[in-house]
Amino acid sequence: MADRPQLSRAVVVVAILVLTAFAGLVVFLVGQVGEDETEWARLAWVFASVEAIAFGAAGALFGSSIQRERAEKAEEAARTNAQDAANGRALAEAIKAEAPEPGSGSGGSGGTLESLGAGQQRDAAASVAARHAELAKRLFP
Repeated sequence: MADRPQLSRAVVVVAILVLTAFAGLVVFLVGQVGEDETEWARLAWVFASVEAIAFGAAGALFGSSIQRERAEKAEEAARTNAQDAANGRALAEAIKAEAPEPGSGSGGSGGTLESLGAGQQRDAAASVAARHAELAKRLFP
């Protein structure tokens, strides 16, 4: 996709420089293992600060590609589900359009199926069910 956000070249360069500097600091600290405790505590404090920045840089580099993949998958699923949702709404509207009128129950005033004889009611109900089934098969293959 051409419209997905990319990290700018400057951000990538800075992130790589930060990670390289962090690696250099790690090598430096390994060489300072023999220092006294006060000096080592100060170096560890500086290391922790630089470590947070380095992890942020690594997150920018690696996290953006992982997040981009997840976003693309979510967009594809949303497109697929949007069509199914539209088909479901169309099926629901068709079923509602053929629903009996309110108040046309068994004691009602002659609704569409109730005004017919028992055999005709079954045939009419089967016809409606068949239309709904056919519509559902077309909308959800």
